[in-house]
Amino acid sequence: MTDTMRTKTSQSRSARTPKLTRILVPTDFSRNAGWALRYAVPLARQVGGKITLLHVLEWPLLPAELGVIVTSDAKLQGEVRLRLDELARTSVPAGLLEKTLVRVGRAHRDVADAARGLKMDLIIVSTQGRTGLKRALLGSTAERIVRHATCPVLTVRKLAARKSPGLKSSSLAPRLNRILVPVDFSERSAAAVKFTAGLARTMRARLALLHVTAPLPIRLSRFRAEMERYDAETKQAVQDKLKALAATIPKDIKRQTLLCQDVDGRGIVAAARQWRSDLIVLPTRGLTGAKYIVLGSTAEYVVRHATCPVLTLGGASSK
Repeated sequence: MTDTMRTKTSQSRSARTPKLTRILVPTDFSRNAGWALRYAVPLARQVGGKITLLHVLEWPLLPAELGVIVTSDAKLQGEVRLRLDELARTSVPAGLLEKTLVRVGRAHRDVADAARGLKMDLIIVSTQGRTGLKRALLGSTAERIVRHATCPVLTVRKLAARKSPGLKSSSLAPRLNRILVPVDFSERSAAAVKFTAGLARTMRARLALLHVTAPLPIRLSRFRAEMERYDAETKQAVQDKLKALAATIPKDIKRQTLLCQDVDGRGIVAAARQWRSDLIVLPTRGLTGAKYIVLGSTAEYVVRHATCPVLTLGGASSK
């Protein structure tokens, strides 16, 4: 085999179409949750997928009264199942529906467990993008799903559905023209680039590799010349790495590199807004302990603040 043939074969393998045909959409029947479903339907059409609708009844099912906690209510479950079936009938074309499910427990845990047990390829969930006190008091089921699920999770905000350039206002069809992938040059981010290259090819989208460098730590005038030289050298080294990583993407996929200087999460959100990204792909899933504090918090910041949908990759998907 010639070197040219080896290169073409290698590039072809590096951009395999990701499997996203089994789609799980959790819903609590709220208007906010409806945005995820409205996004999921046209996406399922595009990738030839099937949708499973899931509702989790939070444990306990009913508030405690007189010190007695009600933990089971078959009638309530039956009513919820009827409501879920009605939602499927009115919102999901018959050819795109796989099944409906009702579970009792904790939403984030049961969504992640259901996706794992049913071998789902993708979870699509709405997020309200809460910040500050509201987030501290109410938390975020979407962020917990992102943290615990082992398959890719696509978070969709109402703001993203309205303003993202890649979405048609009438059908919310997720036409992805611009996909942003933040990278830190780790094996995890290299795997994310490989995954996203296949997605970009499927959607005929442009792919941008982004690296966020830390702000200069010292701004004293006596060290300004040294720090500016260090900063320039660091940026040049990063640009070289970005070009090398971009070279692994097949030539038939439009790509470019982006570099910004900011705090990780804020830099990613700002770059996505400036570049008019239709989707951000983050390879920062399945982390615990210290790694989660550093990398997982960045993902959660992006999920809360990005104005376009965010796709976070699980361990199995990013390998």
